Amino acid sequence: MASDDASRPSYDPDRDYGVLLGWLSDPAGDRISLKLQSSQKVPGRASDIHEFRYFLSREQAVQLGHNLFQLAGATPPRRKRRGFIERLIGD
Repeated sequence: MASDDASRPSYDPDRDYGVLLGWLSDPAGDRISLKLQSSQKVPGRASDIHEFRYFLSREQAVQLGHNLFQLAGATPPRRKRRGFIERLIGD
């Protein structure tokens, strides 16, 4: 991260903090596109909702997901083992 204060955007508490309302993730080539929506109050107008877009590498997405599971005190879901028929036919 850059340590030069002149290159940093100005701090805006009305925009930089809020409650997470939702998110959307989509594949974007070898990256993942992540859109976060937040608001500081109960949204009454569309302008009350702030959107932030990020591009993450797949490794960053896995690390973020793992970190969130740990913070929440949860474990990632386990993959269901394939059944006998699926193993026989290779699906």
